[in-house]
Amino acid sequence: MAGSSTTNKTLKSSIQLITSILLTLLITFSVIRYITVPKDHDRCHGMLNEGQWMTEEYKDWKPSGCLSKTYRAQEISDCLSHTKIIYIGDSIMREQYYTMIETAKLRKPKRDQIHEDQSAYSKQYDLSFEMWWDPYLNTSKTIDLLQGKSKSKPSLLIMGSGVWYMRRTGPNYLISWKQAIDRIFEGVMKHSIADKILLSPVEIVQRDLLNQVRLDTLTEDKITIMNNYLREKQESLLNPVTPMVVPFVWNQIVISSKNQTLDGLHFKEPVTRAQGQLALNYRCNQLLVPTSFPFDTTCCFQYPTPVWYQSTLFAYFLIFVPLGFFVLYASSGTITKYLNQIFPSTYETLFALFVFGLSVIYMYLGDRSQVFGKLSKQFDSTTFTLLLIVMLILGLTTLSTTNKQLDKDPGFLNRDQTDEWKGWMQLIILIYHFMGASRIAGIYNPVRVLVAAYLFQTGYGHFFFFYKKADFGIARILNVMVRLNLLTVVLAYTMKTDYLFYYFSPLVSFWFIVIWITMRIMSSHNKKPWFILTKISIMAVLTGLVIYYPGILEAIFTSFSFLFKINWNVTEWRFRLSLDAWIVYIGMLCAYVTILLSEQKVAQNHPRLWKLIKYVVVLLSAISMLGFFVFELTQSKTSYNLYHPYISWIPILAFVFLRNFSLLGRNTHSRFFAFIGKISLETFIGQFHMWLAADTKALLVVLPNATWVVTTRLGWWVNLILSSIVFVFICYHLSQATGVLTKWICSGVQQQQQQQQQNTTTTSNVTTKSNHHEDSVPLLPTTHISEDKPMNDSDPAKLMVERESEDSDLLDDEIWEETNVVKPKWYMTLYQFILQNYWIRSLGYLCLLGLLNRFCV
Repeated sequence: MAGSSTTNKTLKSSIQLITSILLTLLITFSVIRYITVPKDHDRCHGMLNEGQWMTEEYKDWKPSGCLSKTYRAQEISDCLSHTKIIYIGDSIMREQYYTMIETAKLRKPKRDQIHEDQSAYSKQYDLSFEMWWDPYLNTSKTIDLLQGKSKSKPSLLIMGSGVWYMRRTGPNYLISWKQAIDRIFEGVMKHSIADKILLSPVEIVQRDLLNQVRLDTLTEDKITIMNNYLREKQESLLNPVTPMVVPFVWNQIVISSKNQTLDGLHFKEPVTRAQGQLALNYRCNQLLVPTSFPFDTTCCFQYPTPVWYQSTLFAYFLIFVPLGFFVLYASSGTITKYLNQIFPSTYETLFALFVFGLSVIYMYLGDRSQVFGKLSKQFDSTTFTLLLIVMLILGLTTLSTTNKQLDKDPGFLNRDQTDEWKGWMQLIILIYHFMGASRIAGIYNPVRVLVAAYLFQTGYGHFFFFYKKADFGIARILNVMVRLNLLTVVLAYTMKTDYLFYYFSPLVSFWFIVIWITMRIMSSHNKKPWFILTKISIMAVLTGLVIYYPGILEAIFTSFSFLFKINWNVTEWRFRLSLDAWIVYIGMLCAYVTILLSEQKVAQNHPRLWKLIKYVVVLLSAISMLGFFVFELTQSKTSYNLYHPYISWIPILAFVFLRNFSLLGRNTHSRFFAFIGKISLETFIGQFHMWLAADTKALLVVLPNATWVVTTRLGWWVNLILSSIVFVFICYHLSQATGVLTKWICSGVQQQQQQQQQNTTTTSNVTTKSNHHEDSVPLLPTTHISEDKPMNDSDPAKLMVERESEDSDLLDDEIWEETNVVKPKWYMTLYQFILQNYWIRSLGYLCLLGLLNRFCV
């Protein structure tokens, strides 16, 4: 056993070392790419040069390393400030013009106008569109615009040429074309021509569909030479007066589109729409993309500069905490003595703070900067199934039997089993989010049950604790609430998000408070079945009113907004609460029945009846589970949501009964699933910013070469594997750090509770009768002296009582002799009371945080 333990420790250390090196390399290479490629600080360069179609239907183009936005007519109007877009060029530009005006819900002009200037105006959106027919880019109107002589400049100018030069100017095509191109580059360097300009690359044609004339003149060599010249000119374009780019990705869109052209030169609407949308992303993203979450558009976008409270958090984790290590190990002195009062006094706490801070900063780099790329989600049933199979294999290959002799029963829903349960549920939820499977009703509906199962465990576990331990003190509340919410609250400020955005922590916190209130009220009567069931029923009615009755949640949220400027989405929160409005109470009832069966020893006293009940329950569970899945597959997402609060308990209880049917099953668990279950809180919250990205709308690309990830399946899988390893690694250490920090934050109230328990123990030892009540069962065991036990002079308990009495008499004498007793001031008494009352202190901290939030909006 000792050798096995040593081997496991060595393996664990090796894995952590390798993963640490991997994480360091990924961050280093991504930062180097960010520094050495300054033109892609906003991911515009990647968008304009690389990408791939998301589907074979050519509906969505996926840029390299960022998320693009699909612009509608109103958004175009808002971006362009009711001005105009001008296209100048040949028939290729004309096709793009047609697609753009159709986006504004305008009709194409007649065919006899194809070689003429065209214009269109949308009265609804106050937008003007113009098409200047100038295939050589050399008309006087075009030249005047490039020389800054035009009376009004367009908000967006899109130009393109090349085909007519190759077809109609003979051997001198390149010289003439270069003159036109040079004129454009000279113009943007000297004059303010438009808000932004896109100069189209020379289109790569589909040669097998060209007519003979075009086939002879539009050769690959000519097109390559002309595009290479455009690349050279763009590389030399430094600090122009008018911003201009050459979107070479337009040719990649053309090349990767099959059956989208009839003549090999003019492409259909899916192609021109994708090109036009990229042009709008280049022009509008920095203007229209909001500077607050969710940041679901990242192409051509600079994230906002950190505000004061974000910078304060970064300084705390990167400067204050490392300074704490110096103070901890520094030689004693006057300054060090005072500094020791500021910093945590143990290495364990400082290290936990440092790890916690680095984890949060990694999330910030991943989802609030362009250091790492972002990748659009794309559901694929084959990949989704394969990931589930891999998960299942990892779970089955790590099965472990706790007690191989099966001579001990670890109990119904024991710790290993609940950790395993949380683990495989969490993995399914992670895969579900990663693959963007929420639009598939047959997957969405069961995943809703998994979230309900977490809340079932909340009801089961906390009811069991409060019923058995009867510990309703502030220490228990703070430990649970801090553990649940520490990461969530820090992320809400670090990422400038919303507390309810990380809905799992708020949900579990809400229901924990509900359970505590239910069990705390008149807790001395909790052992009476009618009383505890009545309390649960009343609380269910009250929470139902809060959730479903219009106005209650609105009033609460309005008060938060008025007092603290906390603006939560009441509709979203009601939706979250209503989906699982009753499952927590099912968990509480299940825990209560389990306790009663254990206390009555039904299995031991009535073994035959118990065996019959087990088989009947297993049969009903199997039928119920099957029936549920048959039912949910026939429902849409909307219709299932109506049924979910009332039927989610069916598959949950069916699973619980099937999983706990046999002694072997209760003794067996998957170590891999249990490992994930132990860090499920961190994985649930951490996925938002370091496995997913763009506030869950996309995937995080940890590899520096985002193009390889976007355009190849191998790159996608490598990124998935590496990002998953890093994600689990950080979540594990984040979980460890959060546990230490929770203990540190709650250390004062824990010490106070232990002191109270010691006082209670002392009191019980020096009194002849116990005043112990069921609703104050301490976490630590107490010793009681039996009244029936005879006591002699050598009895330690008797000696202790006598010694206590003697000390008391001496103390009484001293008090009587005291003549000048100074009574403390009332305000000092009040101050000491508040300082020692953690109920008041906790409420004060929450109010202080709320007031501070007024300055963080």
